[in-house]
Amino acid sequence: MLNKVYSDFPTFKTVKFHSGLNLILAEKEYESSYSHTRNGAGKSSLVEIINALLGSDLRKGNILKSKELLNYRFGIDINLSGNEVSIERTGSTPSKIFIKSMPERLFPVNELDGEKYISNDEWISLLGENMFDISNSVRAIKSGPSFRSMFSYFARSTKGFETPEKIFSQQSTCSVQVALTYLLKLNWKIARDFEDIRQKDKLIKALKTASNEGTLGDIMGSIPDLRTDLLLKKSKYKKHKVSLSTFRVLPEYQEKEARSAIISKRLAQLSAEDSVDKEWLAQLERALDSESEPDKSKVERLFLEAEVDLPDMVVRRFNEVTIFHESIIRNRKEHLREEMGEISERINKRFEEKKCLDNERSEILSILQSHGALDQYMKLQDEQSQLKAEITLLSKKLEATENLDDKKAELKIERHNLLKKMRVDHTERDTAITNAVVSFADISSELYQESGKFIIDPTDNGPKFEFDISGKKSTGKNKMQIFCFDMTLMKLWANDPKRPDVLIHDSVMFDGVDERQIAKALVLGSEMAKKYNFQYIVTMNSDDMPDMSTYPDFDIDHHRVDLNITDTENGGLFGFRFN
Repeated sequence: MLNKVYSDFPTFKTVKFHSGLNLILAEKEYESSYSHTRNGAGKSSLVEIINALLGSDLRKGNILKSKELLNYRFGIDINLSGNEVSIERTGSTPSKIFIKSMPERLFPVNELDGEKYISNDEWISLLGENMFDISNSVRAIKSGPSFRSMFSYFARSTKGFETPEKIFSQQSTCSVQVALTYLLKLNWKIARDFEDIRQKDKLIKALKTASNEGTLGDIMGSIPDLRTDLLLKKSKYKKHKVSLSTFRVLPEYQEKEARSAIISKRLAQLSAEDSVDKEWLAQLERALDSESEPDKSKVERLFLEAEVDLPDMVVRRFNEVTIFHESIIRNRKEHLREEMGEISERINKRFEEKKCLDNERSEILSILQSHGALDQYMKLQDEQSQLKAEITLLSKKLEATENLDDKKAELKIERHNLLKKMRVDHTERDTAITNAVVSFADISSELYQESGKFIIDPTDNGPKFEFDISGKKSTGKNKMQIFCFDMTLMKLWANDPKRPDVLIHDSVMFDGVDERQIAKALVLGSEMAKKYNFQYIVTMNSDDMPDMSTYPDFDIDHHRVDLNITDTENGGLFGFRFN
């Protein structure tokens, strides 16, 4: 449970909590005008601070990262599994949790300049183990349960009051499924495995789309089209092979034909070598162009803008480094020019050889073609080579496409088997599901005449969670779904030795809710907090507090936290208003 939130910020108002229902009310001062608002009184900020002190990431925009609070410390006293723990955190060193008081058996601490601390990751590990029984081995699993993903359901941010199953609108399917299956005491590993299937399916669909749109046309295609093209190419190849096997060149031209073939092979080899050398030469030219003299002006300009004079020793050192780098660059350029010269010489030699060979081949072909025999033979040879290359390519494309379809079929089987596994798990954990469904119905029936429904549906995309309270399309009833679900979680974890024993609802929880339902919710929350021994912390504006005269046993003063926050300039939680 939470005992106290405090800070060394001079005007911050320490918040002390008690057991059961904790009402934090923002008052409207008598002399304040209509321009004053209690949106800046600090209600939501208090929830944000509690989350920050319990390990949330201090990203840009977090209140502890604001320039006014950055270097001040905020602390919390908390009872963790029967142990009194006190820690502090600051926005300027977000990765450190400073230990003010904690039993040594809980966690080994570091010490620097006489102050004890642990990392925020270590703090999260400690919280996860003591609030949700999350072991280190579980924490190490990618996309597995984590303290922050769990606790965010018990201290929702202002963005977490849209639907019961999500703590923010863009929360991933995997995050929702893993968190809720863990909180509902189902097999969270199955939900985690569904994420692997989704990722594989996403990859396969992307490859199929790329194939259909032509992006991967050289790699894959349509299996029926590829098979048909392959059969036709193979049939044509056989015909060409028969034609070539029966084709005979006149004997007196065979020697010249052989020489022509040798020349063609040599020319092809020379052209390939030219391509390699020309590409390398281009790279060397780019490398030579990119070489530049060292520029120490940026460093000098940096010191000049900082209004700091460079010491003579630093200037001399810069000059020495500059001379050293200039020598390296000169040597590098010289080496590049020498290598470029060697490449150019090789290209020129091959050019002369190609020129001679091409002339010789032209003479041979002229003689052979004048008799009308070789041209047809060479044409058949070229066509056969082309067909062979096309057959090889089609075979590879067919193999790649068939492999992709096989993977898709295997994934479908894997998804089906995982669905069966989940259904078996739900059958074996029927007691846990029944407790969750019945608890939600019982709690919702306390607020409305008709019980609400909590549906846990094992689908082929993993567990699906749906909530239904009659008339839920209204803003108020939608919020009450969240109230009922959060209370359901508190009830489900009530008997666990390591459990979350605090539930926080910001004033957003009751926006648009009928006054009668707010009153019922506060009474029900108070009763459940007492029955199941947890803290229920609620923030709201005082004039949103409903008429509780119908509930004579409900003593607002008994539940109210001793914290005076108002709508005036210095009446808020921090004693001032942020810009």
